[in-house]
Formats: sequence, structure tokens, C-alpha cells
Amino acid sequence: MKEEYFQGLNYSLANEDTWIEYNLAPENANSYFCVCGSGSRVIPLLAKNPKELHISDLSGAQLKLFRLRLNAIKNLSYEEYLFFLGYKQIQKGSDRISILNKLGLTDEDMTYWNHFEHLWKDQGFIYLGKWENHFMGLGRLYQKLILKKLLPIFDTQDLNEQGKRLNQYWNKKLFNLYTKIVLNPWVANKLLYKGHFAGSKDKRTTPLSAADYVAHEFNDLFENTWVKANYFLQLIFLNKVQFDEAFPAECSQDLFFKIKSSTTQIYYHQEDLLKLLKKKSHDFYSLSDTFSYMSDSEVSSFLTSLPEAVPVGAQIVIRTFMRKPHFQILSPWVTDVELNKKMAKADCTRMYEFSILKKT
Repeated sequence: MKEEYFQGLNYSLANEDTWIEYNLAPENANSYFCVCGSGSRVIPLLAKNPKELHISDLSGAQLKLFRLRLNAIKNLSYEEYLFFLGYKQIQKGSDRISILNKLGLTDEDMTYWNHFEHLWKDQGFIYLGKWENHFMGLGRLYQKLILKKLLPIFDTQDLNEQGKRLNQYWNKKLFNLYTKIVLNPWVANKLLYKGHFAGSKDKRTTPLSAADYVAHEFNDLFENTWVKANYFLQLIFLNKVQFDEAFPAECSQDLFFKIKSSTTQIYYHQEDLLKLLKKKSHDFYSLSDTFSYMSDSEVSSFLTSLPEAVPVGAQIVIRTFMRKPHFQILSPWVTDVELNKKMAKADCTRMYEFSILKKT
């Protein structure tokens, strides 16, 4: 796997609807293995209280962000937690500085976050990532081009009211054209992905281009789902998760208190994913979209390299965006094609194909 893109703080919220993995993960299991990313996708899994969580990322900054989230839950009230991360703006920005000092972070982590204090003290931590800032910028640019703010589409009571406002504020043809420009592989690689854009013609395995794929899914989301409950679209077009209805799984008050009382032992790994998978067996694997950035040769036989001790019933959740490298699904592993499609449709971001593998 290429490592250049996976350095620094790439993700601080990202676009993965964690309820998918949460609902699949078993209660009180021996061990989970998760790719970290922003941490917002992994944190809710701790409410299932596995004995161990092994969390991996090539970027040390992403692991620091997971620890920040975890320590915030363990040491803060629910209201403080939402404010600290940036979901709620109910206190003065300077209060986040004093809250940070309450979290019991290591000196190394404190030094890191103090260095970026000017970026998080006023808005919180969920908008810090390079990925988030890139797509927030694209959302602002689109609204400047169409000379309209899209807030009225989001500020509705139901899908029926949203539909009545859609023609006035949403232009499918203009958005389709816009995506062809900003999701052009050259632009995407130049501005964000540093040559690793999975939607490039020489990398993608989907028949649609990235622009056509995203335009189709966004248009469907705006036409057929209540976007007031979609944090991903709000992040892009409102530049913040504005409505409580859109809060992702990490904001669930019920999960917050379960995580606070969880006794899971956490192990951090900053090394190659495929090497880690060979070392230890787990009951549940959440691999995010890491395979989108790998070649067929890297992943084709990953299942046969897993330890024999992986228990019957263990599940592996793989997301892929635009690029789905081929890997052999051999007995005792199976996948349910219809379930994969159902999960892709249920995910509020609609950006991923799913491969959910189960050991029988």
C-alpha cells in the first residue's frame, strides 16, 4: 500500500455511516480489529464492549484523534463531549482549551493538539481533516456558482416539504456538470489524493466515472431521502453538521454512556494492515475502504492468510469506493450479495460498495 497519502490528519469526521458496522458487530466478543480513520467510525463499537480492540492506522495523527475522542467520552459529560468535538457550539471557544487539559492525554498527544490549538479552539475537532476541508470547500464553491444557499433544502420537517423546495434550490444538470469538473481525476489527485484517487480511470473498477457516480447518488439522496438527517451532505453543503437529526452514531447518548462504562482493552498499531491481519484472530473486522487503495496482488489471498483460530461466525466488513480489487472468497468464508447491496443502500453517504464476509 502506498503510504504518502495516509500521513497527517486526513480525516476528522469522514463519510462512513457507522451504524452499519455497529449493527453487525457482536456483543461482548473477545476481539475486534478496526482501521482507525477519523475514529468516529470505531468509537461506537466500544458500546458493544469487546474484551480487546486492536486499532490500526498508518498515520499516528489519526490514532491520536481516536484517543482524543475516547478520552473525551471517559472524562466529560455528554454535553461537554458534543461541544468539545464541535457538534454543539454552546460555550465560548476558549473553553475547549480548559476541557482538553481535563482529558489525561499523554504529553505527546497534548503537544500535538496544542500545536493546532488555533484550528480547533473555536470550531472543535470534527472539521480539521484535509478530506473534510476539501469537500467543504467544494460545497461552498458550488453555492457561489449557483448564487444560492442550500440551507432551505435541509431545514424542513419531512421529505414532503423538502420535495417542494427542491426545484427552487437544487439543479441536477448544473450539479452533474460541476462534479465532472471537481471530480476530474487530475483535479482530485492534484488537490487531495496525491495520485491515489481510486476513481481515476486507470484504478477504478466501476463502470461509472467518479463524477457520474457521485452525481447519481447525490441526486438520489436529495430526491428520495430526508437530508436533514444526513450529516455527510450537511458537512459538504452547510459546512457543519447543523441539525441534531443528522448526528452520526458517535453522538448517540445511549452509546455514549455504554462506551463510558466499557472495559475494553485497546491496542494501537501503526503498521501495515495486511501484516497485522496475519498475526492475531478476531471476532469482528472493520476495514473501512483500505482495499480501495490496494492492488489485486496485495489482497487476492488475504483470507487464506488469516489465522486458523479466527472463530466461526466472525465477520469482516470491507467498504470500497470506485475500486474493488479482486479477492478470493473461499470456504469457510461466504458473502451474501443481497446483504451487501442492502447495506450500501442503507449507508447514508451512498459512497461505498460493501463486502461483508462471514466464516461458516
